Amino acid sequence: MLFRFLLFFWLVLGASLVNGQSNSDQYPNKPIKVIVPFGPGSSADVLARIFSDKVGQRLKQPLVIENRVGAGGTIGTAYVTKAAPDGYTLLFTTSSPLTINPIADKNITYKVDSELTPIAVLNTIGLMLVSSPNMPAKTLPELIAYLKKNPGKYSYGTNGNGSYSHMCMELFKKDLGLDLVHIPYKAATQAETDVIGGQVTLMFDAVTTGGELVKSGRLKSFGISSRLPDPLFPAQKPIASQGIPELKNFDVTAFTGVLVPSGTPNSIVSILKNAFIEVLSDAQFRSEMAQRGIPLVEPQAALLMEKLLADDRVKWSALVKSANITLE
Repeated sequence: MLFRFLLFFWLVLGASLVNGQSNSDQYPNKPIKVIVPFGPGSSADVLARIFSDKVGQRLKQPLVIENRVGAGGTIGTAYVTKAAPDGYTLLFTTSSPLTINPIADKNITYKVDSELTPIAVLNTIGLMLVSSPNMPAKTLPELIAYLKKNPGKYSYGTNGNGSYSHMCMELFKKDLGLDLVHIPYKAATQAETDVIGGQVTLMFDAVTTGGELVKSGRLKSFGISSRLPDPLFPAQKPIASQGIPELKNFDVTAFTGVLVPSGTPNSIVSILKNAFIEVLSDAQFRSEMAQRGIPLVEPQAALLMEKLLADDRVKWSALVKSANITLE
């Protein structure tokens, strides 16, 4: 009797392994859903649509965008953590819902480390410190002196609580001991409009959009938040390199990447990683993206999401605690 049971057990186990391997070998055999936790036209949405087209061509299956918007990107992120780990649901997101929100918002219950598996980082991007062209200060030291003269008088705009523009300015304020009024907006474009008009004093704006506004003369720039110069805007000096002792270690970059639910078979994870890296390695594609002002990581850096996540957790955990930042 025991022999028959063991024989039946091993036959069932062997069949399940064969079927699992078969499913992986056939992957993908139907359209893949791509969850973007931000609205249409957002930076993550634009990049997701571009990459979905290219990756879909390589996988010979369409990647279909689904925008699940709300709560700073956490609604769509939470949705993917509960999705079937079969490779047919991807999360295409900026880093905020992965790093800032879980630290600052006690209502978030998903665990990035245990419930999501990184596929690839696609771009990293700094933020540009900008003001109205009518700002009297011309250099970063002049700007800091200007802001310190009247504590609490000047303001800064962001695209929402917990966004990178918010956290970047909070870090800037903390390092310099500044007192600025935070004015959160629902979208970066709204904040940009009020900074251009002078209703708001400053903003840390995405290089991709802020850079074009600086080029056209509608905004004035005082540097970028990343430690290294931006390859698409090399004339913009990193804030850390402008000789201000309190800011010598200033380094803030956001990233956009792709993840899948944890438990997705390694064979499927490998297929997806290879597809995204193939797109990143396409010289013509990289040239086209550069012409559009969209920076991409080098292919060899695409698999570094775990390190980026770990570094950001350390940085933002310290800031959230010291500045008493909470998100509801």
